[in-house]
Amino acid sequence: MFVHRPDARLFSLSFGQGPSTLFALGGWVGSGEVWFELFGHLPDWRCVAYDHRGSGASTHSGSPITVAAQVDDLIAVMDAQRVQRCILGAESSGAGIALEAVLRAPHRFDGLVLVGASWSRPAPGATDSFIGRLEADHEAALRSFVDHCLPEPDSDDHRRWGLHMLRRAPLQHAVELLRSRDQLTAQDRLRDIKQPALVVHGELDCIVPPASSRLLAASLPDAELHLLPGVGHVPVFTAAARLAGLIRQRFAGGAPVDRETASVRTSLSSASPPLPSNPERTTP
Repeated sequence: MFVHRPDARLFSLSFGQGPSTLFALGGWVGSGEVWFELFGHLPDWRCVAYDHRGSGASTHSGSPITVAAQVDDLIAVMDAQRVQRCILGAESSGAGIALEAVLRAPHRFDGLVLVGASWSRPAPGATDSFIGRLEADHEAALRSFVDHCLPEPDSDDHRRWGLHMLRRAPLQHAVELLRSRDQLTAQDRLRDIKQPALVVHGELDCIVPPASSRLLAASLPDAELHLLPGVGHVPVFTAAARLAGLIRQRFAGGAPVDRETASVRTSLSSASPPLPSNPERTTP
């Protein structure tokens, strides 16, 4: 279905039925399609994804894209899909929007799944080099980005799928989404987020270093951190079954998952480390 917004049309799909709902969004210009493989491992859940403005089949006619508009869109798609409450899933830079949404409407969310999270404001000028590469040679920059996202061997199919996904976003929207991250504020209010969170990060991630998720998990009041050995920036692609098992365990009381993962349970019982000015590399 398409959800009509004043300056956008947002494409959304719903899969399955069940007592639990996972509502998910992608990151940067990665559409909701990034979650589809994982949805197949949760057949007894209702799973909903959408293409945020600037990505996938969604359209955007206003400029520039803002964080506030993206949060408004998320709530609007939930309303259109008749999702009253959900577990909110986000990967990469979608995590920043997810955190903003939970702070805006905490009564709508029962938990968070944050995967390879790029969640805080970048340092001034941090995205300028990548934007320059995009503007100089869009195709080459996207190919390099995909290769850095998916360092796992035997990932050719995922690389081809990912590149096809990213190509659908116009260059202008790709740049606006990067620049909109300067408007993120959730990093200043993480202690106000009371929902349980599952924070998952690949140990081979060279887009957003695992230290970023360690810091995020340590800064949230109720977070569980899982670091996945041998996995890059997109566990929703390359470790979908493992990630689905972690979601079940965290939010549905499922059986313990195979402990291939290095897991750390964190809480705010002790002081959180200070937030560095730029704890993540947002571009390869």
